[in-house]
Amino acid sequence: MIDWKESYNIGVEKIDCQHRQLLLKLNEFFDACTNQKGKEKIEETLRFLKEYTIEHFGSEEQLMADIDFPELAEHQKTHAEFVQTVLELEESVKTKGVSVLSTIKLNRTLTDWLLNHISKCDQLIGDCIASKNKAV
Repeated sequence: MIDWKESYNIGVEKIDCQHRQLLLKLNEFFDACTNQKGKEKIEETLRFLKEYTIEHFGSEEQLMADIDFPELAEHQKTHAEFVQTVLELEESVKTKGVSVLSTIKLNRTLTDWLLNHISKCDQLIGDCIASKNKAV
């Protein structure tokens, strides 16, 4: 289980709320894996991720465009790579079935996304907003 840290907040409630929603789903999946129920939970988690990425990445990329975020293109590339990973995992589960390997890969992907992307990359968006607010 991963606890939400205030340092994950970027200072935009809509985005922070979406990030907390992702952490909640991630913890549900971790809990299922811990209780030997990861195989049952993986398809639900992948469905959630597909819907989540459309809404969340759209919101985040629109925000970045609105604030003239200098690293928008790189951020979009990272989002696209995450979506591709989710789609590949989904395809693997459809064609090969759920395996221990697929649950481990999803666990690792989600943990890495939370710990690296949200707490580092997305934090730059908050920093950009804060610096623009100071300049006003």
